[in-house]
Amino acid sequence: MVAKEDTFKNHKEEVDHVTSRVNRHRKDINEMSVDMRLVLKRLDHLEKKVWEQKDTIEALEGIIKNQQTWMARLRSCSCDQGANSS
Repeated sequence: MVAKEDTFKNHKEEVDHVTSRVNRHRKDINEMSVDMRLVLKRLDHLEKKVWEQKDTIEALEGIIKNQQTWMARLRSCSCDQGANSS
């Protein structure tokens, strides 16, 4: 009878130990889930910032191209005037 009680006690201790480990892992997983949600939220925020920057860069590129076109026109007008005045 004592052997059965010892076996039962050993099994109960094993079950308690495994249950404790499972609960600890659950807690870790929940913490990681919260961390991952925060990381994903931050990544979404950064992605929006990147798209905003991309739009700004494209707008600036358009302005630069427009300015270069006007500068080329001004140069060609200046050259034409210089040729006509000589």
